Amino acid sequence: MTKVIVVADMFSADYGGGAELTTDAIISYASNPHQISRRHCKLLTLEEVRNNKDAHWVVCNFATLEDHMKVFFCKNLSYSIIEYDYKLCAHRSLEKHLAITGQECDCLTTTPGKLNKAFYGYAQNVWFMSEKQRSIFLDKLDILKAEKTHVLGSIFNRGNLRFMKSIKNNPKDEKYLILGSQSWIKGTKECTQYAQDNELEYEVISGLPYHEMLIRLSTAKGLIFRPLGDDTCPRVVIEAKLLGCDLKLNEHVQHKDEKWFKDAQGIPEYIESQMLHFWGMYE
Repeated sequence: MTKVIVVADMFSADYGGGAELTTDAIISYASNPHQISRRHCKLLTLEEVRNNKDAHWVVCNFATLEDHMKVFFCKNLSYSIIEYDYKLCAHRSLEKHLAITGQECDCLTTTPGKLNKAFYGYAQNVWFMSEKQRSIFLDKLDILKAEKTHVLGSIFNRGNLRFMKSIKNNPKDEKYLILGSQSWIKGTKECTQYAQDNELEYEVISGLPYHEMLIRLSTAKGLIFRPLGDDTCPRVVIEAKLLGCDLKLNEHVQHKDEKWFKDAQGIPEYIESQMLHFWGMYE
């Protein structure tokens, strides 16, 4: 097996966000996950990367990766990128950029944007969360070659998939759940308004430990998730699908029309096949 080092701004021990949970799940599918090293972007040094030039580096969220490190990666290392959002934009969302500045995103014309463009272009592989996300990157980045891009999607470890299977037949109430979030893109206020406009009984949830949140989803009638900007492959939507919820989504849920998502029964098998494809590149 090629030595693999996973680099990220944070891991799930630091923050239990969707990207971090997916990163951990991806590592769990390696033939020997204990041999996969993890490094935080902000703690990475040139000495360390020079000493590991024989490794393949898998770069996840990299907002805190210093510019000189990106240059070194481009020139010297074998690396792949797992792209969870839109780091071609300083706001990590083209819609948020427009909402804040009143102008379409022009981040790729800036010096940091040009460096990020090269960072994507020199990667051995770039893994995306959805077909729509991949299409937008290919449209925006002429340096990115289609044959080096793949759609991975959000990944769940086997234990959490088994847990969701064990609770999916829980009795359901009449409430639709809405995620309570301070994040602009999640659109909590707008989701609440949607529920009121459509006379849906709803409950806003936030801060629940992960398995408690899954249990609550399993007992809810549905999920209202209507983000204000493109959300590449939101885990909560997949969790709700696996737990038999009625889904009230909008066009910004980028994976919602993909074939694998249509049948909840086939999602675990799809994730397994995606992980065989991913680790087949490096093992």
